[in-house]
Amino acid sequence: MDPPYYILFSTQPASSSSLGHPTIQYQYADDSPLALLPQHPDEHVLLLDYDQTSPVPTVNSTSRTLAVTGIKVEEAPGAAVAENRHNDRMYIIEGTTVPVEDKLLQLSSERPSPHVIIAQFKQRKVNLH
Repeated sequence: MDPPYYILFSTQPASSSSLGHPTIQYQYADDSPLALLPQHPDEHVLLLDYDQTSPVPTVNSTSRTLAVTGIKVEEAPGAAVAENRHNDRMYIIEGTTVPVEDKLLQLSSERPSPHVIIAQFKQRKVNLH
């Protein structure tokens, strides 16, 4: 079966949840990996790796301010009536923003101590669960 044709992205900060349509760019094995880098500071690049032998693809974020928390496959309302027959399901990539304190540390010109890095890691794990 073909993978779902539609992809949505859902952000879930503590105060709200929103769905959006990402811009999709296909990357092949012989393409330059530099194309995967963000083009401006507010751009988030997510890598969805579809493997035909796996029921669900892997998704990773290259952004320092956005973390992928999961991916779901759901029905895509109205997709079955489209003229071009595609897989009428959709991927919903779930993500969350990095807390403001972490963003401020990233903007700092000082390199954080190992203790700060470990504390950030532990806090991010708590935020993802």
